Amino acid sequence: MIKPSIHLPSVRCLMAFEASARLESFTAAARELNTSQSSISRHISDLEAILCASLFERSKQRVRLTEQGKHLARRIGQGLDSILDGMEQVANWDVEAPVIIGCTHAISHLLIMPVFNALQSAIGDQGQVRIMTAEYATLDAHLDPQIDIRFDYDVTGIPSEDYVLLFSEAVKPVCSPEFKTQNAAALAKHPGHWPDLPLLDMSLPNRGWASWHDWFRSYDAELPSTAPRRFDNYIYLLESCAAGQGLALGARHLVESYLSAGRLVQAHEDYISYERGFYAVLSERGRTRNAPRKCLEALTQLIGRQD
Repeated sequence: MIKPSIHLPSVRCLMAFEASARLESFTAAARELNTSQSSISRHISDLEAILCASLFERSKQRVRLTEQGKHLARRIGQGLDSILDGMEQVANWDVEAPVIIGCTHAISHLLIMPVFNALQSAIGDQGQVRIMTAEYATLDAHLDPQIDIRFDYDVTGIPSEDYVLLFSEAVKPVCSPEFKTQNAAALAKHPGHWPDLPLLDMSLPNRGWASWHDWFRSYDAELPSTAPRRFDNYIYLLESCAAGQGLALGARHLVESYLSAGRLVQAHEDYISYERGFYAVLSERGRTRNAPRKCLEALTQLIGRQD
């Protein structure tokens, strides 16, 4: 049976859903949007009524996206990013072409934004820096011809002058302080003798990053048989970990803000490094301009300072 066509909800409704999905909490979403928890709940209920679908699994302590909710969160996130991108383009219509960095929301939030002001200062009067985000699964298809810099683990066939190594891959298990306290005896054992502690992992095709399989193999141990809980967004994975839902592999340069804030702690030994690199790469457009090359150099210096 085909459901009747739906109307587009208000922007406030969409923002309430996006914040609730990202933070997994109506209360946190209300705090971020400077409104009440009851207002957020009402917006979510209205949206579910419009769609005739349940978007969240609700409990006393937190909310979790259903499969339908996850699908909608991806699309709304992309839509809001596109709207913001369009507004920035119009606001800077007469300004010299900006340096556009294309990346996932996680890379933008965890890696680029902490150094964004310094990055802009490094570019100086050569132009503005802008971030264009997309979900990882659709990033390649989404890449706009305007993009000057992208990120990848594979630089095969790319001239060496057109990319820089930002950092080598290194990971360590992290968890919430409460989870570590509750599972201290188990975590003190060699990983080969760990019980079936809940693991959190990515659901996306691996394009080069270190996995749980790699980490356990570093200790000559087998990956536990219990299926990990999977996420299609690294921020959602880390937020779930900070809420005490299990162990996550914390990637160096991406997890530092959670560790410094005390929301996550080291669950076992320190980082294990792998022969993998995370690169910033100039696009065909970026290779023709001086500002993107200067931005590439600045990224290397700014990210490298975190080692």
